[in-house]
Amino acid sequence: MVTEDSRSGSRGEGSATAAPRSARSADHKRRMVVGIDGSEASRTALRWAVAEAQDTGGEVHAVAVWHQPLQFGANALARTPPKDFEDEARAWLGSAIEESGEPASAVHTHIERGDPSTVLLDHAVRAGLLVVGNRGRGGLAGAMLGSVALRIARHASCPVVLVPAPEHGVTNA
Repeated sequence: MVTEDSRSGSRGEGSATAAPRSARSADHKRRMVVGIDGSEASRTALRWAVAEAQDTGGEVHAVAVWHQPLQFGANALARTPPKDFEDEARAWLGSAIEESGEPASAVHTHIERGDPSTVLLDHAVRAGLLVVGNRGRGGLAGAMLGSVALRIARHASCPVVLVPAPEHGVTNA
């Protein structure tokens, strides 16, 4: 079942009924949260998580986070509506799910406004695994993690998987 949880007012997921502790623990272990930001690295991370879920019986929760940047000068007068940013995040999710080859009904989607690290860490509290793409840059820069990956690796309440983006011309067959 596709569900969409959007802090900006779209459809919500789940109910307020508390499950027994053992049921919550089992659900947490099966849940994989994947950060989607529109990059090739995040699409690769989703494909990895979908394959892992198929192998382990897990469930995939793809999370796209958007924020409205501060605008100054002339741009401040012609402010981009928040809905445009949310629509872009929704497009990231749709594209990533389509590329994963998984039916859209098999991936739970969440679109939220906020800081990507904070939102992903919040979702990780209810997950057994947090998956993000790593945009390896090659050489010394490629050995470094991005700010979101570094923050979640340090603060996540569950294991974190960093999935490298494929090199240009190289595919995962």
